[in-house]
Amino acid sequence: MVQAIKKKLKRIIKLFITYKIENDTRVYQLKYTPFTVKKSLIKKTFQQYGNTSINTKKIIFDNYMGHGYGCNCKYVTEELIRRGTDFDLVWIVKDANAHKGEFPPKVRLVEYGSKEAMFEYYTAAVWVCNYHLIHYWNQGLVKRFGQYYIQMWHGSFGIKKIEKNCDCLTNSQSWTYLAKKNSQNTDFWISNSFFEDEVYQNAFWSVKNILKLGHPRNDIFFKDGQDLVEKKVRKSLSIDGKDKILLYVPTFREKLDFPNYKLDIEKLKKALEKKTDQSWKIVVRLHPRMQNSLEKVCIDEKKQIVKADAYPDIQELLAAAQVVITDYSSCIFDFLLTVRPGFLFVPDLEHYDQERGFYYKLEETPFPIAHTNEELIHNIENFNQEKYSMQVEDFLKKKGSVEDGEASVRVCNLIESIVSEKEIRG
Repeated sequence: MVQAIKKKLKRIIKLFITYKIENDTRVYQLKYTPFTVKKSLIKKTFQQYGNTSINTKKIIFDNYMGHGYGCNCKYVTEELIRRGTDFDLVWIVKDANAHKGEFPPKVRLVEYGSKEAMFEYYTAAVWVCNYHLIHYWNQGLVKRFGQYYIQMWHGSFGIKKIEKNCDCLTNSQSWTYLAKKNSQNTDFWISNSFFEDEVYQNAFWSVKNILKLGHPRNDIFFKDGQDLVEKKVRKSLSIDGKDKILLYVPTFREKLDFPNYKLDIEKLKKALEKKTDQSWKIVVRLHPRMQNSLEKVCIDEKKQIVKADAYPDIQELLAAAQVVITDYSSCIFDFLLTVRPGFLFVPDLEHYDQERGFYYKLEETPFPIAHTNEELIHNIENFNQEKYSMQVEDFLKKKGSVEDGEASVRVCNLIESIVSEKEIRG
């Protein structure tokens, strides 16, 4: 009730007042008048936390603005725990109490967006993230001398444009100011390929120190024990061991303007069963920004879909899946490391290209492309694993992939070297 009232008040205020950020100052202006009020972005927060001591043993993690235990941050955390380090491992998480069971006992959870979270950022020696920290810069975060910021991002060979390469993201002057600040404060950018090096350099601002270490989240595809991961996923989603798993991962649209043409689950299931002579379960994982939008992207008259939105780690879902379908999600470019079949279903290709834009043509990927359900079924029926495997190998070679299952080790070596240097310096 309180949150609803706050949102309504904000909407009313925006009718009369605009604001922008300049030189770490918020400038509020009464619309259609020269009247402005200026307020420091950082003064209050820095006065509160700026003199606190930096804990050389504290490492702070943020997975995509406070989401659960997943992506690169998870696999770095697990490697640090495996090594028996004495670090204070802090995760910033939305609804921390609800997610507590996902995390190892060694990890300390702090609520995303809270005053406690700001304190942890001000006092941690190393920040490890897979997304920018715009929320915290906007609340007055200051990166102090002796702190290090490692950016691992959440894409890799992904095809859709990001950050300043995407006009729909840079329309906001305030967002762009904070995004630039985020880049300028980043000490190390973790890449998995020559291609991603170029994306970092072109899509972000003031990029320095790109390290081709690989993405820790992808180590799972090279390690033993994938059968245990699959069993874990099946148990969580109540999927029988005899059923094969297809994972459908549609991505969001900036304006939530989804195509009218939807994936037909019944036709898809029948095509898979005809091709393989086995039973299949269709698992759907929606992007965090399109929750409660399942009916906008799927036709599921028989209610056959297994929903996996709440599953914390998409890499485990990918490791458990025999087939993956997406439109433009970068997750399929992680999945191709398994060399298992991946397909693209892109009914709104032209519109999405105009809205978001691509770094290269979809035809340059190994994935068969479909604009309709009929084309998708045709691609499944005519899929050739041998040809696909060769295309995957060629694609990874052209992109300059360094993925080999040891990324977590290399990133943790970096973290330990930073902490050791700080301890020596005192």
